[in-house]
Formats: sequence, structure tokens, C-alpha cells
Amino acid sequence: MNRVGVAVLSHTVPAPRTRADVRRNYLQIADLVVGMKHGEPGLDLIVFPEHGTHGFGPPGRDALTMPGEDVAVFARACRAAAVWGVFSVSGGRSRPDPDHTVVLIDDRGEVVLRHSRAAGRRGGDPPDVVSGPGGLRTGLSICRDDSAVGEGCQFRGAELLVRYQAEPDVPAYAQVLAARAAAWMGTCYVVAPNAAGHAGGRRWSGHSAIVGFDGVTLGECGDEEYEFQYAELSVSALRRARAGRSLLESTLRTRAMTRAS
Repeated sequence: MNRVGVAVLSHTVPAPRTRADVRRNYLQIADLVVGMKHGEPGLDLIVFPEHGTHGFGPPGRDALTMPGEDVAVFARACRAAAVWGVFSVSGGRSRPDPDHTVVLIDDRGEVVLRHSRAAGRRGGDPPDVVSGPGGLRTGLSICRDDSAVGEGCQFRGAELLVRYQAEPDVPAYAQVLAARAAAWMGTCYVVAPNAAGHAGGRRWSGHSAIVGFDGVTLGECGDEEYEFQYAELSVSALRRARAGRSLLESTLRTRAMTRAS
């Protein structure tokens, strides 16, 4: 597969009050996975923003769901649509665990990568990279308080970096600019998902984006809820660019060492 079709969605942030509300949100996200694959037959990977599953805020007194329920629903949707997906399974108000977690599920419904960041403090899972859709080396990062997570994925050879970086009230231009910088520095594709709309008195700016390995934005949502962008990523073009950049850097180092001697 030389091209990988990727979509990113600016999902709204829910405010569930009952277990039925949370379950309804799971099923709505699953329906979006299947529906978007039907509308974009070339779709290989769909990325949802953080807080889009359980809402935003500290965990409530009575958990409405337990870990694993959401993943089971999303896994069935990925398997039915034959598409990969990245989903937020953060605690929010309806789960007992406060950590921020995202998962990569393959087109067979298997969780192939999980990444967590501890809420309110530094720490969490070390960066990791796996073989993703179309063979693209794929990494997940939540850059809330430590940009080294994203950099670690890049250093491990990520060709596609899903970069969660948006907090409420963050300006759209700041998150898109950071994604473009990460793509250019790492010579990798970057998907920067963000929620849209208002929830709990906070505002999310939307503008989820897909960025090319040269730092050029391939697709960017506006600030509307449920807006999405789709782009096809060339695997061969990325690897040629990386080989060329590696050769250039090697040549420059050799010249510098020659002059120094």
C-alpha cells in the first residue's frame, strides 16, 4: 500500500449524566467509524480527539462505566469497517481513573498501542512506536505537560505521529503551528486532533489538522462540531524525503568535521 487514507474528527465533548448517556456516546462514535468508512472507501485510519468519549473533568463520585467497556465497542466498529482507529479512553467524569489515555486499534479489532499521561502531573507511559496502517510506523503522544513524549516518538522513527496537545481554551493557531513544527522537525506525518464546542464552561477550538512531513497542512477542520478532514498520505514520498534528509545531514556533518580538522 503506497497511500494511507487518514481522517481526523473534531468531535464534541460530551457531558454524560447516566450510564445510558455514556453507552449512547460509545455507539455514536462506533456509528461514525462505520459511516465514515462507507463515505470514504479509501479510509485506513480515523482519529478521534481527547475527551470525546467520557467528557472532561475530574472523576465523579459514582463511576458510570468501567475501563474496557469503551474499547470493546470501538474494537467491534474497527473490525466491522476494516479500518484502524485512535480513540480517547480518558477517565473524565464518568470513569474512576483520572489518567488521560488513548488507544490505537487495528482493522482486526486488536489494541496494538496504548498511551497514558498521568493527570495533573508529569509521568505516564514512555513513548512507543508500532507498525500501523499501510506499514507506517505510528506513535501516540499526549503533550500536555511534557513535549519530550512527542520527541521520543520521533526519535524512535515514527512516520506518523498522532499528537494530542489541545487543552480547553487553547488558541487554534497555536496547536496547528505546533503540529506543523513537529512534522517538519521529525520528517513525519502528524495528526493533531482537537475537540470542538463548549462543555462545562470551557471551550475547545476545533481545528483538528493533518500535516505533511514537510510541515505543510494537508487538511484542517474549522471550529464546528463533528467536522472532519481527510487526506491521503504517501508512504514512498515520506521515505524518499527521509532518505534525502539523512544524506544531507550526513554530508553536512562530514564537511563540518573536515573543516574542523
